[in-house]
Amino acid sequence: MKSLPKQFFKSVLFSIVLSIAANCIYYVTTQKGGDINSALPSIMEGAVFLNAIIFVMTLPALFLVNPEYWNNIVVRLLLYFAGSVIFIITALSMHLQPATKMVYLITGVIFLLVHSVFYYFLVKKKA
Repeated sequence: MKSLPKQFFKSVLFSIVLSIAANCIYYVTTQKGGDINSALPSIMEGAVFLNAIIFVMTLPALFLVNPEYWNNIVVRLLLYFAGSVIFIITALSMHLQPATKMVYLITGVIFLLVHSVFYYFLVKKKA
């Protein structure tokens, strides 16, 4: 379980890179003729901040270092995935512009997917 913080760090880095790419693709497809060079700094800044928020929301998963929490599958799943799932639910329930809501959802889903892949590697290594 000593590798849990390292996996969180990798998860955040991969999620930031993938969410910047996905949000750039979303921007290019929705803003026909828009200048990506002027929007790229805002997209990058937004992706980093949203991933930081999701990362803070998933910090309770660090309690999984405790073997009692890790051995209980329900607690493990709740601690590991609750932060990103709550972020997605919150993004869906907030009254935002559709484009802003989509950016939130893209970032949240990418973080959840990357986090799930690292969870799979963690469980596979542990078994």
